[in-house]
Amino acid sequence: MRRALVLFALSSCIISARADSQQALGQKVMLPNGVTVARACDQLVSEGVQVASIDDRALPSEGAGYLAALSQTIARRVGLRVGDPPRTAMYGAVLMRDGTFAHQIPIMRSERRQLDTRIDEALALSSSDPDRVAAPAGMPDTLRVLVTVGLHEDGSPFVASHVRCPVVAFPDNPKRADAPWAAGHPRTVVIRGVVMSGGRVDTATAQLDDPSDERYTEAAMRSVAQMRFVPAEFDGVKVPAPIEIVLPFGAADSEEPSATP
Repeated sequence: MRRALVLFALSSCIISARADSQQALGQKVMLPNGVTVARACDQLVSEGVQVASIDDRALPSEGAGYLAALSQTIARRVGLRVGDPPRTAMYGAVLMRDGTFAHQIPIMRSERRQLDTRIDEALALSSSDPDRVAAPAGMPDTLRVLVTVGLHEDGSPFVASHVRCPVVAFPDNPKRADAPWAAGHPRTVVIRGVVMSGGRVDTATAQLDDPSDERYTEAAMRSVAQMRFVPAEFDGVKVPAPIEIVLPFGAADSEEPSATP
């Protein structure tokens, strides 16, 4: 389960607001030094078969309708029936531009062999399948999605709830990234990277918007390597999540670095 969640969280651990409902939840996290930091988590609720984007890219206006129609297609292919035990299943997958799925990974199976087999078959949309419908114009060539399936015994749709929590920076992170040679040469460096489940930025994959000056690049990476974060979580599991860190060099003392999930 952890492997699947991590794979799909890399794209930002964000489920689209097109889920049926979304509520904000407050959470307090105690750091190793005893300091408590607060963060706002989201509770996302979906019913029946829900196909939700967990990609950080914006979808076109037709995207919501397309995912809703895809949810209905999967529900019909699965054939959830009145009398089926109250079970749930969750899959991560990559939705291709032509309407097929790739890299289907079961995050949670229903533990009912027949139902799991029907779900596997429902997600196996091939290029020649009559149920396949290509994505509308403007949709990305590949889109990471979360597919949730569930039903109660009386035939009413199962309500699946997920909680996602963002990255939060430690309050004692380095406040500035200045170097003596930067005095009098103010410059802002933007670093885009991933905060891993251990709470550190993966400096091996982090990138600067403008790496043309090695002095700024090296100083910025040293500063980022010292930073610590409360990692993002999805349903209580710590997962990697992207982050943007803005570091001011040679700026006024009032300016401090900022980090945006």
